[in-house]
Amino acid sequence: MAVNERTLQSNQTTHARHGVRIKTIALPAEHGGWGLLFEPVVLGLLLAPSIAGLYLAFSAVGFFLARHPLTLLILSRKRSSPRTALAKSFAALYIFTGVSSFIVAISFTQHSFVLPLLIAAPFAIVQLAYDWSGRRRVLLSELAGAIAISSLAPAIALSGGWSSAAAFALWTIMIARAVPSIVYVRTCLKRLHGRAAPNYSVVIAHTLALLLAVCLVVMRAAPRLTILALILLSIRAVIGVLVSMRVTAKQLGFSEIGFGAATVIVVVVGYAFSL
Repeated sequence: MAVNERTLQSNQTTHARHGVRIKTIALPAEHGGWGLLFEPVVLGLLLAPSIAGLYLAFSAVGFFLARHPLTLLILSRKRSSPRTALAKSFAALYIFTGVSSFIVAISFTQHSFVLPLLIAAPFAIVQLAYDWSGRRRVLLSELAGAIAISSLAPAIALSGGWSSAAAFALWTIMIARAVPSIVYVRTCLKRLHGRAAPNYSVVIAHTLALLLAVCLVVMRAAPRLTILALILLSIRAVIGVLVSMRVTAKQLGFSEIGFGAATVIVVVVGYAFSL
């Protein structure tokens, strides 16, 4: 019995400190954010694997994780508590991971991969500004964040030796995947909460994304399967907004991770076999 009690206490310690659940500090609550992070990272690493790209991925994960505890610190800056102390520790750990991994990435390749990250920086700043004002759910914030994080695909491709034109085409593909998906998910979530949400924004966003994919293929900047990937995403969006499906927010989030993974696989196959 004593051993069981000690084990129980140990398990509780890993989940809480000073009455604060560690998971709520260490990890972001949004499931969709993980998909937006790993889709461009995996796409870049599969198409242009390199040591520099791998460390750039580690750096991206570090900065991605730092966003949540940093936001907690900013929003709670006028008061000190065990929660803010934990947030400060995790933020420091994640930022150290991000910075150190970025420095290692630079040492393994030319510095051209920094260009898409610099272009994406203003979008990241917009998202952080909304985060730190307590309005992280605003559409502009989410769109800016998606555009910024999608820059990891061209950055990793450049670190793996791709040309600038080919690398930036990857960024365009990732934006065409992420931006309409955010519009779609927001529409679905509004309806789950009983609020009115028009269909036209979802249709317009996916139509523009599909046209963008067609332009890339016509310009021979992307494989033809890119169009197929965007068509599949458009079909799931049309079905999602026209058919009344009883799904939870968590189920919706996980389904989007699945569609994102499928998109990456189709695009990678397209590049690999020139399809």
